Amino acid sequence: MLLSMAFTATERERMAVLINNLCFYASQLVIHSSVEISQRALLNLDKIKNEYEPLLKRLDEVAREQGDHNPLRVIEDLVHRPNDVAQMLMLVRRCLLASGFLGHCLAQPIHAVSAEAPSPENEAPSPENGAPSPEKRLH
Repeated sequence: MLLSMAFTATERERMAVLINNLCFYASQLVIHSSVEISQRALLNLDKIKNEYEPLLKRLDEVAREQGDHNPLRVIEDLVHRPNDVAQMLMLVRRCLLASGFLGHCLAQPIHAVSAEAPSPENEAPSPENGAPSPEKRLH
């Protein structure tokens, strides 16, 4: 696990809020049921962008390292309403991919990073000690 992938409880809560609001906004683009819900999602995303910029910048770095979709860029692009169905579907796709990336970040193990040699109970999971290989993991 990269050191930049170790998140505090507060950062994990903010990422969960990001996922929630990105998914709600994307769903409202598709079903057009409530302008109020999509506006609330946009306001929440803007608030997170303003209040948690260091976290979003760190997520940007991790996303770039992994070739994933950057939540900050998606949030910045949400101010431009899609003009047609193709643009709408592309924006929905980007919201879902950014949410998937955030889910991947949340799925990382929670433990303190230690400079000591790993003990057997703190040893990183590997195929040799029964953990799935990286190719089989979903997160």
